[in-house]
Amino acid sequence: MNARIRRIFARLRSEPPTAPRPGILRGPRLAALAAIAVLVATASGAAFAESYRGLYEWALHHGLSGFWAAAFPLQVDVFIAVGELALFVALIDGWRKRDRAGAWLVTILGLAVSVAGNVGHVATHRLTDRGTAAVPPLAAAAALAVGLGVLKRVVARRANPGAPEPPPDPAVIRAALNGQAAKAERLFADGPVPGVRRIMREMHVGDAKARLIQQHLRNAGGSDD
Repeated sequence: MNARIRRIFARLRSEPPTAPRPGILRGPRLAALAAIAVLVATASGAAFAESYRGLYEWALHHGLSGFWAAAFPLQVDVFIAVGELALFVALIDGWRKRDRAGAWLVTILGLAVSVAGNVGHVATHRLTDRGTAAVPPLAAAAALAVGLGVLKRVVARRANPGAPEPPPDPAVIRAALNGQAAKAERLFADGPVPGVRRIMREMHVGDAKARLIQQHLRNAGGSDD
């Protein structure tokens, strides 16, 4: 039952499948994806390595040495990577905005601390020198964001089946709503089936649950706005 409910959430959350490109374009598409992967990995590696050097020099000038100075950069830049990976999972799984707030907070704080450390180790006060020192962590964050964004689209494309499936069983949808079905019926009894945004706003649910509620109202005989 739980696996079937998860499949329903995924289907209601996903966009209609995109028709595959003609065969002549599949080779260039794969080549483009491979090039993106190589460039993102190279840019991320270079950016994190340069950021590591800057944070390492910061640590050396602020009372750390040996192993502790070498470990200090990892305590900072790792949160950029972890935060963006968490945001990627949040997008795939359809987390609500308030649930994504923690991942955003980790990413932004990690990036801010990394930029401060990289800029802080520069001896001069020239704006160009400090701006140059700020580039590595910003580049690392940007490369990760682009790479994960492309990966999300590719995974979503491959996950969508080519042929349409039969609509979900109304009984399974009602069970998945866990009591919210009756609440939705009472709340929207006097009008057509509302849009997803209205359901999210008035029932305080996320996008996936709102789509499930909308499908339930349709199954109950409602017509769309």
